Amino acid sequence: MPDSAPVQIIQVIINFVASMQYNTFRQAEGVPVATTFATNHIRQIGIGLAREVKYRHTGNRSHREELFVHLYMLLFFFAGASLGSLFGHWMGGRSIWLTLIPLVVVFAALLKADLGEEKNRMEQKPTGH
Repeated sequence: MPDSAPVQIIQVIINFVASMQYNTFRQAEGVPVATTFATNHIRQIGIGLAREVKYRHTGNRSHREELFVHLYMLLFFFAGASLGSLFGHWMGGRSIWLTLIPLVVVFAALLKADLGEEKNRMEQKPTGH
């Protein structure tokens, strides 16, 4: 979209893509997540830290995997937002083209998985949905 495009058109496109992301990616590494909401990750990190304090003397570490998944999600969200802000300031609306780099990498990885090791699981419903 050109920089002169109405903001409402761009907002509708962003809302549509966010709703598709929310309904498609419901878990990461077996941990339920809402990938479109950074506030959810902040809350889950707080819960994980509270469990860390609660179980510090028991040796129970089962909550750590979920804590780290949410921590990584939040860190990558922050990194993406920071880089997007920097490149947006530097390049303006053309900075959107930089998003093609990670999107092509992810598309290639998903395509490889669909054609390779997950080919026989195409009809299987993913867990967590």
